[in-house]
Amino acid sequence: MASIRSIKKSINDLTFELVSECYSYKLFHPEKLHQDTDVAIDNIIQTRNKLIQKVNNPTEKTDAKKNKVYFKTVTKELADMVLLMDKLG
Repeated sequence: MASIRSIKKSINDLTFELVSECYSYKLFHPEKLHQDTDVAIDNIIQTRNKLIQKVNNPTEKTDAKKNKVYFKTVTKELADMVLLMDKLG
């Protein structure tokens, strides 16, 4: 299992990359309305905050097996965060 520190770093790095991608999209497509991009940025930030909250407060601190499964679900949700970008097209 990866350390909590590395999971948090991955969450923050992916969030930074996705938000940067949204701003690049807004920069290179000035003719389009950017309400969808703004909503995507808000969703990315909210998802990041929820994931950090989950990493900081695991449900089961003593049972190693349950803890491992818990953090696997958190990393799966991290991978699902990329799907938020698919809404932009």
